Amino acid sequence: MSTHHGWSGAPALRVAVQLPRSARAGVVLCPPLGQEGVIAYRTLRLLADRLEARGVASVRYDPSGRGDAADDDAPDAQVRSARHAAALLRRSGVDRVAFVGLASAALVAAAAADDEDALVVWDAPASGRAWLRGQRALAAITIGADRVVDGVESLVGIDLPPAELAVLGALGFAPRTGPTVAVVRPGAAAPRALGAVEVLEVPGTAELLDGTSIDARIPEAAVDRIAARLDEWAPVSASPTVPPALVEVLDVDERVSERMVRIGPNGLFAIETVSSAQDEDAPVVLLHNGAAEHRTGAVDYQVALARTLARDGARVVRVDRRGTGESSAVRADEDTFLFAQEWVDDQHTVVAELRIPSERLAIVGMCAGAWIAGRAVDDNPRLVVEISPNDYRRTPAAPGSYAESAQAVADASPLRRALRGPYNRLVPARVRDAIARRGSLGGVVGHLDPIVEHGTDVVVVAAPEDIERFERYGGRRAVRRWGVRVSVVEVPDGDHALFSPAMRRAVVAEVRSRVAATFPTRVPVG
Repeated sequence: MSTHHGWSGAPALRVAVQLPRSARAGVVLCPPLGQEGVIAYRTLRLLADRLEARGVASVRYDPSGRGDAADDDAPDAQVRSARHAAALLRRSGVDRVAFVGLASAALVAAAAADDEDALVVWDAPASGRAWLRGQRALAAITIGADRVVDGVESLVGIDLPPAELAVLGALGFAPRTGPTVAVVRPGAAAPRALGAVEVLEVPGTAELLDGTSIDARIPEAAVDRIAARLDEWAPVSASPTVPPALVEVLDVDERVSERMVRIGPNGLFAIETVSSAQDEDAPVVLLHNGAAEHRTGAVDYQVALARTLARDGARVVRVDRRGTGESSAVRADEDTFLFAQEWVDDQHTVVAELRIPSERLAIVGMCAGAWIAGRAVDDNPRLVVEISPNDYRRTPAAPGSYAESAQAVADASPLRRALRGPYNRLVPARVRDAIARRGSLGGVVGHLDPIVEHGTDVVVVAAPEDIERFERYGGRRAVRRWGVRVSVVEVPDGDHALFSPAMRRAVVAEVRSRVAATFPTRVPVG
């Protein structure tokens, strides 16, 4: 596949353009908002691959103000970015353009498409107002009451200021004259405001979007059906294309810049953030996201953290491990390497290929990324920060096994669901914990012992639910054993997934202060 990566526009979008030498048409793949977009990342990559195989170009992107794009506080950035992505395809030699929007992105795609463009809305909400209503209900359960800070409202995976909330809430659908297809779940209907449009019922959307990123499954049948429909729409003849004019380095501000890099034999995709004010011996901070999620982190917190740490004088690398984001080829049946040795190997590859000296290395990981950071014995970092750790296994999982077990729980049989309640009610917690420790979860002391004994300082930052598990699995014993070498920071109003603004603020503050204390630089933290 021929993918061109870079930035484009002002404020800049982060784009990935898949461009055959000759293209019959082009497709703008609009990213869903918030956690929907995180979960759907690899699915949209697979759709782009299937389109390119049919001679159809595509562009995937982070809109300005989101993800790896440049900062942008304009409330219309979502729709404006989609239109810029279409213009990028046209400048590359593509004459006919279609917009595809999955879930919340269907609203953006419909607003960006002109009547001469084709439009595919996939699992679309009825309106922007309906989408916001559903997301607020979900956020009230997931995050809690303290979701609005200085007027900015936190939903699941996205922060929205008042002006952008108003713009998104006003998005909707209207009858169109251009080619329009509504892709729906079996038994569902297209948004009524679209009028009479072609409707395709496809399975698999629920398995993709209705769970967590751990048990999400790429809906290959739906991807192929949509690719085939766009193939039918595209002209038979193809036109020569020219590579897009993309910027290779993003100037975040007057001091901080970012570039995309490929690392190691598996071509791991990473973004490196640096500052012109760095010392030659600046610390290097490697950031790991949680689960099988890509480099931006929950609510883009890793992007904000990387740019802040760079201003403080650090060099920061946030990486897509195999099977996440832009790293490795996408397969519908791909394994997830949650808690597997492959991700530990990826970490070692990044450190080795970038030639990061151990005395200047800090590793910061969240959830599964925290487990990976704790396995960095051979890399001998000076500092490890484990955010929301909840698994302390010593023996790595087999590829795909953790996700399979999560799916088994999500898809539990009626008998298993019936037995789960009595088991939790009748078996004492200490016994259940002992059974779990004998299985895969292990204990804190065994997890931390190799790295602490090797000379690494460890900081655990977690919400109460993860602190409680940390203590149940021997965390207090670990703190007593190593004293100041292991420290624990509880965030009383935080959450495991970092969706809450309080948790993200605490994480950023703690990481900044620990990096500054461990690696003093000439750039003050303030």
